[in-house]
Amino acid sequence: MGLYLGMVILWVTGIFKLLYWRTATISNIFFMLGLASGRIISLIIDGVPSISFLVGLALELTLAFWGITNLNKYRAS
Repeated sequence: MGLYLGMVILWVTGIFKLLYWRTATISNIFFMLGLASGRIISLIIDGVPSISFLVGLALELTLAFWGITNLNKYRAS
């Protein structure tokens, strides 16, 4: 639980302090892709899960790719 709280503190700090935005975004991408990859492995091994599991997977992938998009968008500026 402490790891999750620490990550949230980093992400919120990245929202309010520009110096930490890139680090917070990169950590969020890796965090969400890590969760999504675990769900994908579970999907392959265990078969089709409940709808809430699939919604979670879709949201994690969306947040990860949104972070990648933002990194690419603001790298140029």
